[in-house]
Amino acid sequence: MSRSSIIVLVFSAAFAVAVLLTARRRRTSEHHTFSWLLVSVLTAALALWRNAIDTLAAAMGIYYPPSALFFVVCGGLLWMLFRLSLQVAEQRRQLHRLAQELAVLSAQRPPPAERPPAPGTAG
Repeated sequence: MSRSSIIVLVFSAAFAVAVLLTARRRRTSEHHTFSWLLVSVLTAALALWRNAIDTLAAAMGIYYPPSALFFVVCGGLLWMLFRLSLQVAEQRRQLHRLAQELAVLSAQRPPPAERPPAPGTAG
């Protein structure tokens, strides 16, 4: 195993640990955690199987193997960007619905002058 493969494996393992720690602290969702762990596993697999890039390039009909790797990485990044944009759109819809519900509840609430005093307050 070459020195570069060992460095990539160490980086991949450290990245996987970092992803798991952020998931444990609930700083990332399960979907994102799975995606980033998949990236880590694929990186480690490419480090262990050096001929994978050549095999992938030959299967895609690409002459220069690093171009195939670049294509796959760009495709993966586009996929993750698409998923994140879908999540942002869903959260905007939820935020809009919550704002509407808050407006309805605020409209149903009597003005402060007509409200009875809260329990435990003087007045």
